[in-house]
Amino acid sequence: MTTREILTIQLGHYSNFIGTHWWNLQQSNFTYDPKHPSEINQDVLYREGENMGRQVTFTPRLLIADLKEVLGYLSEQGTLYDTAPSDNQLLWDDAKLEITNAEPSPKSPFIKSLNESNKTVDSETFNFENDVKSWIDYVLPLFHPRTVTVIKEYLYNCTQPFNIFTYGRDLWTTKQFSDDFSDRIRLYVEECDLMQGFQVLVDSTDGFAGLGASCIQHLRDDYGKSILAFPCLDFNNAEPSASDLIKIVNTALCWQHIGENSSLYSPLSCGQVGWPFAADSRKFQNITYSPELKYHSSAILATALDTVTLRYRTKKYPNASLSDLCADLNKLGRKAAATSLNLPFPMKVKMDLIDILDEFEGPLWTSLTPSCDISMDNNMQSIALRGIPEDRIKRPIHEASKQISKPAYKCSTVHEMMTLYLACTCHASATYLCNIEAPLKLSLPYPKIFDNNVTENGNIAEWPIGTDVNSVAVMAGMHSGNSIAAMYESLLKQTKRIKSIKKFHAFTNSGLEEDEFTECIHSLADCKEAYEEHYI
Repeated sequence: MTTREILTIQLGHYSNFIGTHWWNLQQSNFTYDPKHPSEINQDVLYREGENMGRQVTFTPRLLIADLKEVLGYLSEQGTLYDTAPSDNQLLWDDAKLEITNAEPSPKSPFIKSLNESNKTVDSETFNFENDVKSWIDYVLPLFHPRTVTVIKEYLYNCTQPFNIFTYGRDLWTTKQFSDDFSDRIRLYVEECDLMQGFQVLVDSTDGFAGLGASCIQHLRDDYGKSILAFPCLDFNNAEPSASDLIKIVNTALCWQHIGENSSLYSPLSCGQVGWPFAADSRKFQNITYSPELKYHSSAILATALDTVTLRYRTKKYPNASLSDLCADLNKLGRKAAATSLNLPFPMKVKMDLIDILDEFEGPLWTSLTPSCDISMDNNMQSIALRGIPEDRIKRPIHEASKQISKPAYKCSTVHEMMTLYLACTCHASATYLCNIEAPLKLSLPYPKIFDNNVTENGNIAEWPIGTDVNSVAVMAGMHSGNSIAAMYESLLKQTKRIKSIKKFHAFTNSGLEEDEFTECIHSLADCKEAYEEHYI
């Protein structure tokens, strides 16, 4: 089977929180039993290699950029390909060599436990909510030496933090960074036999917004492949401050440039309103989480990404591609899409899918896109469902009872039944549905966010269970519809509070012109109009 490879790029601290959970989930769902092969083609996002010791490696096809201070113990070259230098490699007199060692950065208890193979890992041992300070504190996969790029010019907490869009854009134009990062991209691309495109996660409220926008433009100009981008916004429940307007300008500029150069993009946030001021978080049935913890909120966003991208990662649909997804949803100049999640999909104990869908009330999904509540109707949408076995769709005919009278009883597969349900409930919508039978397996360090009525295998009970959840059924989707106009309207309203960009000296001093900011506002207004019903 021909693999159509994808390169993933993560730019920014919160994007790396999300990406770390995503790669952890993929690693937790690897299948090594030849009698039950995986339904997912892992080669789409992973690469096989060989280290200096001729050991076969399987690492994410991934590029990461973050500031030096958050990388802690993580070596830029990684540990998977380390080899100790032999004596004859030294070109100096080691007797006269003075070596100064920096204090090693501490590792979290969980990371320490991974290096102790003889130690039994117990979930009760770790307090991730307190231990996790950075995404490196819970990362499972080992990286290829070209994966990690350290930005040494800036720090998060200093007199000139990396918090302005133009700082990131200027960083990309420096020969040292641009040449190095673009070479890393090229080396990954040249390894691929039939590359289909790029997935880009980028923080949209700080300097990484400008870095990501420049990187995406480079990808479009040099490779011409499909680019699916996810501008990420960390949930913020702090009181309003002067820095909020700076984050709003960064976000507006980020969306404008990503919209111009990507094939499709979908903003991600666990906040109902993404713009940086106090607001409510997204609510999920059967889940209780702390949205202010990056460790929690990023796990929810990663779960959505891992499921919605199944469309072009499964063996069941070998001809489905990233370009198909983008082409389906970016009709009529609509480059933005909303991402949704249903976690866990409410498979109740001792109930069949036909009955669950028949009694389902309320929206089928929860939006993960800020200031956008996804309607059930008038959408172009791509939906992925995992974790519902074929023997859970209905009762055999001799046990069917009232099920026989339902039109859905004629359906013989999960795909048929869900397709019928979506056709009946999502009026005037064009839906692409894919599904796999395997549930999403959960293991450490995925957070314990499920309520105590969720069983070990993710079913919903009407009584407390109080057990660890090891797997769940999940549904996620991407939707392009009129409801996205409200997202642009909300961002425009906040951006227009700024009468002149000249009042923000950090932007103007780093090269942002008044005309460029005005053009950004006009571009967002055009995007909003493209999603309004009367415009079509």
